[in-house]
Amino acid sequence: MTDPLVRVEDLEKYYYERDNFTDRLLGREPESVQAVDGVSFEVKEGETLGLVGESGCGKSTTGETLLHLREPTGGAVHFDDQNVFEMDDLTEFRKRAQVVFQDPFSSLDPRMTAGEIVREPLDVHEIGTKAERRERVAELMERVGLSAGQVDRYPHEFSGGQRQRIGIARALALEPDFVVCDEPVSALDVSVQAQILNLLEDLQEEFGLTYLFIAHDLSVVRHISDRVAVMYLGEIVEVGPVEEIFENPGHPYTEALLESVPRADTSEHGRQVETLSGDVPSPRDPPSGCRFHTRCPYAREVCAQEDPDEYEVERDDAAGHRAACFRRVEDHEYWSSPTLEADQQAAAGETTADETAADD
Repeated sequence: MTDPLVRVEDLEKYYYERDNFTDRLLGREPESVQAVDGVSFEVKEGETLGLVGESGCGKSTTGETLLHLREPTGGAVHFDDQNVFEMDDLTEFRKRAQVVFQDPFSSLDPRMTAGEIVREPLDVHEIGTKAERRERVAELMERVGLSAGQVDRYPHEFSGGQRQRIGIARALALEPDFVVCDEPVSALDVSVQAQILNLLEDLQEEFGLTYLFIAHDLSVVRHISDRVAVMYLGEIVEVGPVEEIFENPGHPYTEALLESVPRADTSEHGRQVETLSGDVPSPRDPPSGCRFHTRCPYAREVCAQEDPDEYEVERDDAAGHRAACFRRVEDHEYWSSPTLEADQQAAAGETTADETAADD
């Protein structure tokens, strides 16, 4: 793992819900959902970067936008030092950057056989003769744990794990350097998840692949990732080596995610496991300042007023560990700023009272 293969800089993806002539005439900004808002990270050659966060935080949109499967609103993605969004022809980029989708059924065309699905990238890019393509498909099917004799079967004739293997074979057909794995095991049984994860690791070692591994299951991320980026409401709030993130989280949101992992013994740490309270704010109208301050137990007034930059976690063995939290800086005004805990408790009390009245 040396130089970054992928550099994402201030990536933005907004979905505009209202953009009409009257708004433009009056100079009003159209209403938007800020799915991805200023995301920056690097993926080094040969590594696996895990991208984690709650459902709806923008993980999948980030992966699809950096591959230019969605049109970006702003920012840049540099792949091998070339800006993807400025490329006139994406043909070579498409060969080198592929994706494995979350749903192993809906991502496969039910009218195509497994062999046709795996061969399609070769057909599109006109690689090899027909005989060479058939041979390549047979090799890929066997490499992902299927049989070359299954090429004429349709997706509905395979199990969920087998369908995902077909999706992986399709992604490998063009011999890519970079693969976005968009929650590739979330729809599978636990035993099948382990098989697919082991397969992805074996393929990475064999072909020198670089992964962006998107998931919400922290145990899966810890197993497969070299580094982890934690995402909340369209922003990256923490990034660092996987063991450092799991053993010494630097952001309150990361702490909350780790505390929310189900455990068979809830007294493992001598207390009941705490869960993250409150709901994720709407990306249509995200909170001012730190977006997590409405749910953060450590929030102070400055957190509601200023958006924190990423700060290095100051520990001897924490190289490359950064968290976007004012608590990481000892001399920051955060420490003299009034707490928001009383206001949050009052708001929570009002919400509970409203819910009780509604029930009555």
